Amino acid sequence: MRKLARRRPSAGLVVAVIALVVATSGTAFAAGQLVNGDSLIKKNSLSGDRLKDGSITGKQIKLSSLGPVPIARNAQELGGHPASYYTGGSGGGAGGSSGGTRSGLVTASGGQTATLGTFGPFTVTLKCNDDGSGTFDAEIDVTSTAANSEAFGTQLTQGQSQEIDDAGPDSQFSENAGGTMIDFVNAPDAWIGYVIDGVFMPGTTAPCAASLLVNQS
Repeated sequence: MRKLARRRPSAGLVVAVIALVVATSGTAFAAGQLVNGDSLIKKNSLSGDRLKDGSITGKQIKLSSLGPVPIARNAQELGGHPASYYTGGSGGGAGGSSGGTRSGLVTASGGQTATLGTFGPFTVTLKCNDDGSGTFDAEIDVTSTAANSEAFGTQLTQGQSQEIDDAGPDSQFSENAGGTMIDFVNAPDAWIGYVIDGVFMPGTTAPCAASLLVNQS
C-alpha cells in the first residue's frame, strides 16, 4: 500500500490564506469598535417601538428636562379655575380669596364672635348673643373694606359691621330653616353665598353655630 505523498503548499496558497485572515480580523475589529461606541446608532434614528417594554428607568431620564404632563393641569386647576379661586377650612373659617370660601361648621359660645369666611373685601362672622335665661341668638354679620359694596341688596358702610341674617332668640334648638341665599357685590365682582345658622345646633358644644358656602359668580 502506497503512502500518500506530503506536499508543501504553494507560495500562492500561503499568500491567499494570510490575506483572508487579515481581512476577516480587520472587519471584526472594526465591528467591535462600533459596538462599544455611540457612533453605531445614528441620532434620532430609533422609534419608541424599537425599545424593550420597561427597559427605560429613572436612571436614564434627566428629570430637569421634563415639562408638566398635560393631564397634570387638573392638579393645578379645578373646574378650569386656579387653586387660588377656592379656599377651604373647618371649625374656624377660611382664609381670604377672590374666589370663594367654605367654612364648615363654626360654633361660638355666648358673647363670642367667630369668622365664617373672608372673600374679596368681605368678611362674614357669626356672633353669639346671650339674651339671658338660657336664651341665645346666632347673628350673621358682614363687613366690607371697600366702598360701594352691597350684601343682600343693601348698601354697606365701609368698615362697619352689618347684620344680614340671624336665628333665634331661643332657649332650645332653632335654625334658619333651609338656610339663606345671600348675594355680595363689589362691582365689577360678585359672589353668591349660602348660610345656615342656628342655636343649640345638634352635635355642638356651644349654643350658636353656622356654616357658610360662597363662590364667585
